[in-house]
Amino acid sequence: MNTSNKLSSNNFNKVIGIVRNQTAVQTQLDADKLNNVRLVTADLTSPSALASAAQATAELTDGAIDYLIVNGAYVSEDTQSLTPTSFIGKEELFKDDLMTSSMTNVVGVLYIINTFLPLIRAGSIKKIIVISSGMADPGFMEIAGVPQAVTYTTSKAAANILVTKYAIELVNTRGSTMENCKYCALLDFEILLYFESEGLPVAPKTRSEFAAMAEAFRKYEPNFGGPITPEASVKMQLDVIRVIKIADPGKFLSHRGKERWL
Repeated sequence: MNTSNKLSSNNFNKVIGIVRNQTAVQTQLDADKLNNVRLVTADLTSPSALASAAQATAELTDGAIDYLIVNGAYVSEDTQSLTPTSFIGKEELFKDDLMTSSMTNVVGVLYIINTFLPLIRAGSIKKIIVISSGMADPGFMEIAGVPQAVTYTTSKAAANILVTKYAIELVNTRGSTMENCKYCALLDFEILLYFESEGLPVAPKTRSEFAAMAEAFRKYEPNFGGPITPEASVKMQLDVIRVIKIADPGKFLSHRGKERWL
């Protein structure tokens, strides 16, 4: 919602949001008086639903879009705090959760890019952005020492490779003008901020896990002051998205526009 809020603040933008629960999101849009946001219904894991969403989008945009921002993701509360050896005796849980994570975070990325590619090609700016996570960077994780979130980060790392493959095919081939970059944001802390901003309860265990993660991040960046607000995060994301060039295909960038996550 924060992305829609920011983009729709410019009346010249036509924002199309792909959502699973259109009624709930439309209610929030109405409450926020966001009149230039249109919704279409689909799920990243459904090619047929995405095809319908692309058709509906084409009808709203004369068959072309300038940007495709893929920020849908799956992360399980049941496995987020588990390390690799925590799955000893829980092998089915690991397999099932990795498959579920991969369906949204990897397979769904391919589905939506392939489905909306004709609209992007017909647009004038031609940018595809896939929201990833700094925790998918092995170097960052090694320094910070965070062994948790195994299935989520594994699927995000796979998504990064997928975007690199798209960049090779669509940017580095003769005659292509396709821009294809991926952008990383540390979204994990935004979950906590969202709950607090909405006055929702945060379990002590969840709060302690985020506190431990913050301490781990300070091994990577000693001056890390904790999570920024979702609004600030979205502004920084959009600033990076606006300035990336054809020379940046497939790059894994932070909200600072470089390969530095905090």
